[in-house]
Amino acid sequence: MRALIGVAAVTVAALAVGIWLTSISKSVTQVSSLSTPTAPAISFWEIHNQAHVDSLPVQQIDDQSVVFTEARR
Repeated sequence: MRALIGVAAVTVAALAVGIWLTSISKSVTQVSSLSTPTAPAISFWEIHNQAHVDSLPVQQIDDQSVVFTEARR
């Protein structure tokens, strides 16, 4: 009886791997067919100019790169 359960478990695992590999191969072909751009690309400068970053406030950042050690006793 245990041998039958083992064979059934191996069969179910093999079927699951087969279905998983089939779904991966289908998704890869779908992704590769969608890789062609349908709209013209927007340049970095166009995006930067549309964001109106000139009106944002300037934020000061504290320099915390100095590390102090404890004095010797």
